[in-house]
Amino acid sequence: MPIKKKLFNAPFVLSLGSGAGKILSEVPLSDKYYKVAINSSSKDLQLIESKVDITLKCGDGKGSGMSPIKGYEDMRLGMRDLGKVIQEIKDETKTDEIDLIPLIISLGHGFGTGSSEAILETFEKTYKDTIILPFVITPFTWEGADVVKRAYTKLEKLTEFCTCIIISNEEVGKIYSDIGSSYDRINAVVGELISDFIEAMSATDGIIQTVDKSDFAKLFTGRIATLRGLRFKSADEITLKNIKNNMEQRFLKTQLKTFKPQTKLKLFYAIDGKGPFQPDKLLELQEFIASKDYFDTSTIKPLLIERKRAKHTNFLWLESGFKLACDKNIYGIY
Repeated sequence: MPIKKKLFNAPFVLSLGSGAGKILSEVPLSDKYYKVAINSSSKDLQLIESKVDITLKCGDGKGSGMSPIKGYEDMRLGMRDLGKVIQEIKDETKTDEIDLIPLIISLGHGFGTGSSEAILETFEKTYKDTIILPFVITPFTWEGADVVKRAYTKLEKLTEFCTCIIISNEEVGKIYSDIGSSYDRINAVVGELISDFIEAMSATDGIIQTVDKSDFAKLFTGRIATLRGLRFKSADEITLKNIKNNMEQRFLKTQLKTFKPQTKLKLFYAIDGKGPFQPDKLLELQEFIASKDYFDTSTIKPLLIERKRAKHTNFLWLESGFKLACDKNIYGIY
């Protein structure tokens, strides 16, 4: 049976750090993707090994503690083994070219913070024609000022390598407080969002309007992007009114006090799932976007995927072109 050509080949998803590994274990991806959890803590890898496909221990397995320097060194030691894992996945999935490499990175502690720089600087050199997609998870305030400072300091460094897609644990907890903001629930919500995005970008059929690598690469010219998502029962519910009404309640967002636009924002949105899509509603949405002068409308090209067997319809919204607003974050001076 011939292998269907994917919109973008993204055969695996990587996680760096204990928090990122827990999110990866909650990412409900189909079995055509390999979930690879990378950490310097053998204990934390054992906790999730039944819910991911591959675990990769870096360093001695005792963890990197709160030292990003040790996390960096541990990841450098593990890069050769990671290269072997990636090649095995490419062979298994018969993938010649990798279009996207999604990573989930938890910042603030030792391994996730340190390993993120090690892996991005390597990938920048090794995968020149591949779009690197780091989903960077910023910490809760209760984790402490030192953790928050460590996270945002490293974030500034990571944006020198590629655009980082920021998801704030703190903001997810606030927005979803009515359905329970436990750590496990937040992991599940973030995991669902990342899964919906990757599944849309790797579609093989039902694509009504598409984007190519050139279109997509244009989005990632800024330093920081934000990804938000809504889930509807069907495309009939995707109206401009519903989107605007749910934007504050169900969109995963990052406060603009933390990040500010460098120039006009670049926008990408995808509608993926149970149709049929109504042209008048799509036109209304497109006209609304075009009316906003803070978007670079010349770059807007939506991805529309109508899947016949889908149980729901996902609406995904990615804005790129932010930078850190200042040396202080919205949770206080560090």
